[in-house]
Amino acid sequence: MQPLEPYMTTSIASTTTVEPTATTTITEPQAGARTQTTYLRQSKTTNIDTPENSECFQARVTQVIDPTSLKINHSGKSRTVDLIGVSVPYSGQIHRKAVRYTKSQMDHQVVTVVSDPQVDTTDDSRMQAYVYIGNFMFNTDLVRIGYARVPDNQFSKRKEFMRKQQQAKHRSYGRWNTTTTTA
Repeated sequence: MQPLEPYMTTSIASTTTVEPTATTTITEPQAGARTQTTYLRQSKTTNIDTPENSECFQARVTQVIDPTSLKINHSGKSRTVDLIGVSVPYSGQIHRKAVRYTKSQMDHQVVTVVSDPQVDTTDDSRMQAYVYIGNFMFNTDLVRIGYARVPDNQFSKRKEFMRKQQQAKHRSYGRWNTTTTTA
């Protein structure tokens, strides 16, 4: 008989953000065209599945250090966050693509940062976290498109990450693409 896996509970964090949604261009016959930006405030409630006893807060990404490390500003303080569950090569084509992709998605975004009680801070005191844009977890996206692999360490959402990695392997995305082209 196989031992049962420990029972894990999760909590749902809810955050509300407000985003601008409209721009109006006004044309005046004698003065030419002028643009006036009108912001219509709409609340967006995001439900994120967070591990129990995790820290959850919103912050602005101020710098993409590398594909798996971000500098954020939270409550006026700067922090460095490493993404949980992703490992990207330190150099080469996949690294360059991952850097470009991470910058295009994360640079200056307001994100939700969620810690994992199963994961400690790094040796240099960096927070390790899941980072969400809206209700979309960016960590798993790097795995899903094949720019990252799942490392061997343990974390709460490991099964979800392994499923994304299997999909990337099956579809030969990114680092799992074994075909070579010749010019």
